[in-house]
Amino acid sequence: MADEQDEAQTESKTPVVRSGGAVSAAGGHAVVLAPPAPVGPALPQVSRRGVMRIAFWSGMGAMLAGIGATILNSLWPRGVTGFGGKILVGNISALEPGKKLQIVEAKTWLVRLDAEQARRNGGQEGAILALYQKCPHLGCTVPFRADFSRDDPRNGEKYAGWFLCPCHGSTYSDAGVRVFGPAPRSMDTMALSIDDNGNITVDTGDITPGGVNNGERGVLPG
Repeated sequence: MADEQDEAQTESKTPVVRSGGAVSAAGGHAVVLAPPAPVGPALPQVSRRGVMRIAFWSGMGAMLAGIGATILNSLWPRGVTGFGGKILVGNISALEPGKKLQIVEAKTWLVRLDAEQARRNGGQEGAILALYQKCPHLGCTVPFRADFSRDDPRNGEKYAGWFLCPCHGSTYSDAGVRVFGPAPRSMDTMALSIDDNGNITVDTGDITPGGVNNGERGVLPG
């Protein structure tokens, strides 16, 4: 009889596990068993809105960086070759006074004034000019027409040999000075240099708007 009573008391003290991690102890009290703490650092919780915000600002940052790099590259170009940089265009031995050479790569006309051309344009005999071949009106390429004659309104003389725009008829002298047509100014000039060996280099990135003083911009060899 005593053994049965001891067994009943033992069963009443044994906790009964219920769903949800709770146990029933003696007297009907419920005890909640806490799960063990996770091991290691907890990962941050990122919402969908947070992900979109990060993606937006990352895209904006990349775009602004690209714009900044483009501006810096335009202001301080490095190693520019071809048009926009300095181009070796030939030697003065191939450019006698009165002669003109079109340099396609540099988009320029090399002009060496003879005595008569210098007189008409206020320059010096033998001086060399680099004229930008683009018409200041609408950008057409201007050829030199040795067979085209017209009166020079600056002195009333008539002679052959003019730069004549094929698009709208703007007409320029040997030094690129505008004498007729809708062009707003004379042909633009490019900076040039001549070394001790007579090699001519044109800086196609250094362009000066044309003017009536184009003839005075010529560079004398030596």
